[in-house]
Parts: sequence; C-alpha cells; structure tokens
Amino acid sequence: MNKVVSSRFIFTIPALVFLSIFVLLPIFSVFVMSFSNWDLLSPPRFVGWSNFARLFEDKWFWNSVWVSIKLLILTVPMTFFISLALAVCLYKETTSSKILRALFYWPYMMPAVAGTTMWKWLLSYDLGLLNHILKSAGFNPVPWLLKPTAALIAIALLRTWGMTGLLMMMFITGLQSIPEELHEAAKVDGANRWQMFWYVTFPLLKNTNLLVLTTDIAHVFRDFAGIYVLTGGGPGYSTMVTPLYIYNTAFTQWRIGYAYAMSIVFLLISFAIAMVTLRVRER
Repeated sequence: MNKVVSSRFIFTIPALVFLSIFVLLPIFSVFVMSFSNWDLLSPPRFVGWSNFARLFEDKWFWNSVWVSIKLLILTVPMTFFISLALAVCLYKETTSSKILRALFYWPYMMPAVAGTTMWKWLLSYDLGLLNHILKSAGFNPVPWLLKPTAALIAIALLRTWGMTGLLMMMFITGLQSIPEELHEAAKVDGANRWQMFWYVTFPLLKNTNLLVLTTDIAHVFRDFAGIYVLTGGGPGYSTMVTPLYIYNTAFTQWRIGYAYAMSIVFLLISFAIAMVTLRVRER
C-alpha cells in the first residue's frame, strides 16, 4: 500500500515543481519586496511598513480600487445574465447553435489589443463608426472616450463583449449536465417553461453559477490590456483601474517596492469581495 501511495506521489512532483517556481516563489518574492524601496537602478533597501503606511494615504490608489469596483458592479450582472440567456437558447446540439456558439466565443479568443483597437476605432468621436451612424440618424455624436461616465460605460461594453462567450460556454456545460428526465417530470406536473427554468434548471446550476461568478470577478480585477489601449486610464483618472495604476507606479515612476505593496493590498481586497459575493450567492 505504501509503495502504491509513493508511486502516485511521484507523478505529482512535476506539477509541484511548476507550482513552486512559477506561483509560490513569485508570490513570496512580491511579499518580501513590498517591504523595500527599489527603483531598479540601485539594490533594494528595506524600509519596513512605510510602503503600506504611504499606501493608505494615497488617494489615487483608493480611487483606482473604486473604479475597479464600479466596473465590477456594471459588468458582472450584465455578463452573467446575458451569458445565461444565450446558453439557455443554444445549449442543444444543433448545427445553427454550434455556429452561433463559435461566433459568440470568438471575441474571447481575439487578442486583447486587437479587439480593443477595433473598439477604439468604433468609439472614436470624429471617425468612429458608431458616431457616424448616430449623425446619419440625426443624433449628436457621443464623446465615448472623452467623458468620465461615457468612458466607463465604453469599458463595460468592451468587457461584456469579450467575456460573454466564455461564460456562455461554461453555462452550456452546466446545462448539458442536467438530466433531461427532470424537465420531463416537471412538464408532466404541469410546469411551464419559466417554472421549469426557475424551479428545476437554475437551482441545479448552483455550482456552475459559482464558477461563472468567480471567473467573471477574477477577470474584472485583472483587466489591464483593454483599458490601457482604449483609454489609458483617462480621461483624468476616471478609468484608472488598480492593475493599470500599479503598472504606472512600477514602470513609469520606477517605485517597484511600492507597487508590490499595492499588489498585495489589492489582492486581499479582491479576495474579500469575491468571498462576500460567493457567500451572498450561496444564500
């Protein structure tokens, strides 16, 4: 018995080595370097808790956290329900559903920079296709990327466009795992389509719902490339999400240790928000 257990353990060694080198070691190094002052030009200098003390007085860091939370509030419900609705319509295996699934999944497969560049052209105030259509219809053009609220909505639309396909496929996997006999039994009992969905399908998607919410929240808190290309954090700091603010701190101001401290605090905030969201969803 011991030989069997030890032989099984051998097969986990490559995964443990990979996890240690590329996950645990970087996390540990970030934690250690967050207590230092480092600008890449000189050796790191230990400064204790001063980075964290400065962090709690940095209004632009907390502004970036609030921007990330606003994007979370705007996009997670929208992507969740749109993806669920599409999955309910397309989960059956037909030729047309397979084609539509591929079309909806395609934006997620596009490189972030390419997709965002396309959106930047569509939303351009002077040359954008969307404003051209509005002007042709007799409406005034909308400054999508020039006003704080409009820019935030534009990013929310970009996220919804990019994430809906992935979440839809996750819902489809969950729907296809539900035995059809349960729907047949509900139909025999006189349930209509809405009742079957609300009392049979949706409760059985509990684990899928949690997975979708976790995935969507994680993507919100790590959004960087799309926002960097579309608005660069502007106008002003209105779309400056925390990952972008950390990047600017590290690679334009060269305050590497301070950026590490922000990364740790933002990681803890993200984890706390995710746990609260999942707890509410379970209840």
